Amino acid sequence: MPHVDAWGHQMEANRAHRAAPAQPAPPSTAAVPAPAPAVAPVVPLPRPHDGAVTVPGHGRTLLRQVRRVQEEAVRHNRTSVLVAMSVGNATEIADVLGAEVLGTVTSVLAQRMLGLAHEVHLLAVSPLGGALAAIVCDRADRATLGDAVQEVCAGFVTTTHARVWPVVTVGLRGLDGQAPERALEEARRTVFDTDRRSPGGVRWFDPEGAEHPAARALSLTGDLAETLGRPDEQLSLAYQPVRDLRTGRITAVEALLRWRHPVHGPVAPTDAIAVAEASGLIHPLGQWVLDRALRQASAWWRSHRYVTVHVNVSPVELRSSAYAAAVARALSLHDLPPTALLLELTETDLMIGDREVRRTLEDLRALGVRLGIDDFGAGWSSIGQLLDLPVDTVKVDRSLVARIDHSPADLDLLRAVLGLLETAPVEVVVEGVENEAQAAILRTLSVRLVQGYHLGRPVPAHELSLGGGSGATGRVG
Repeated sequence: MPHVDAWGHQMEANRAHRAAPAQPAPPSTAAVPAPAPAVAPVVPLPRPHDGAVTVPGHGRTLLRQVRRVQEEAVRHNRTSVLVAMSVGNATEIADVLGAEVLGTVTSVLAQRMLGLAHEVHLLAVSPLGGALAAIVCDRADRATLGDAVQEVCAGFVTTTHARVWPVVTVGLRGLDGQAPERALEEARRTVFDTDRRSPGGVRWFDPEGAEHPAARALSLTGDLAETLGRPDEQLSLAYQPVRDLRTGRITAVEALLRWRHPVHGPVAPTDAIAVAEASGLIHPLGQWVLDRALRQASAWWRSHRYVTVHVNVSPVELRSSAYAAAVARALSLHDLPPTALLLELTETDLMIGDREVRRTLEDLRALGVRLGIDDFGAGWSSIGQLLDLPVDTVKVDRSLVARIDHSPADLDLLRAVLGLLETAPVEVVVEGVENEAQAAILRTLSVRLVQGYHLGRPVPAHELSLGGGSGATGRVG
């Protein structure tokens, strides 16, 4: 692909392209055209699936080009827009057909962008599935520019090796009055986010959603790594009781992670677990949670409060062949029997049939640790899968309980799920009990074990009363 470094050469090539006599558009199955001189330097646009870096020194040239486009638009009382194009199925094309085919597809799409009925300055093309252009157009055409880009890029690309339908995703950022550096970053961010959420979509930069999800995840990953060096400063556990609905007695407690960030405040547990799993930090984080939960359980057992502690475990942890041995060491360290611990795994993760996970579950079961499924009912398709798993406890998802006090259909569904669970040799806990009406209905259904805000919110250990009754707060001892 020829390199055109000078802005003057780029402008001359674009003007020559626009001045040339109009030619009929080639059919979608036509041979791939040779790259035209208007194609800019090959500058990889960063994408989640590649490890590309920008060509050294090109960033300054790119900024100069964008500034000149802005100046030209102002001189002619027109508007200017940055358009970032991404091949949404670039990974699949490269994996199946090879990087050369992906490069050809990207080159063809870049050529097609030059066919727009506007003044197109092609700024950068990546053989890894992206292109960046600055477009000058009349203000009346601005709103439809994204659709026009998709329309001109649409169609099969036929190479000597394959016939490919590229999924073209477009992100746009207006240039009027914007600093080029910031506009370039926001255009790229927009196309990446659109590619992630809706491949093949068109979206303008939205300042309300300006923070790139990857940027937040990267920041949280670094913060979590630093926090794990001194975990007790920001991390803590809250405990939510599992009660016997007939007596009000607490039979178990679930340990729930809490992370109070010094700048952002409380971090949602789902966010913390997501970045931990994606970064590998789930292993030290999970070990910290297990250690603190068992330390607290040991204190309760020494005071003759023999409750089982539920600890959530990630499938990433279970894929480690050393996990069962680590659990055994933690139990020994805190002088607890294996039955004092119940490890919870969400049902959707168990359904994948992961052999490494299954092997670890069997090792834990042989150790004597109890195993449970969380959120049952949010995706199971077969009770047979449940019967095949080495678990002894099932928590019915809160979504099956939320409307039983005013929806006969939801009540019938819950009754059916409970009937299915009666065929399995498991202990059933119903989650999400939020009011007395729901609790009363569950009593009529002969449900024994329940969990929910009506019966106890997550609280620090010193605020949890294990002396029975229906009250959720008080002090241990």
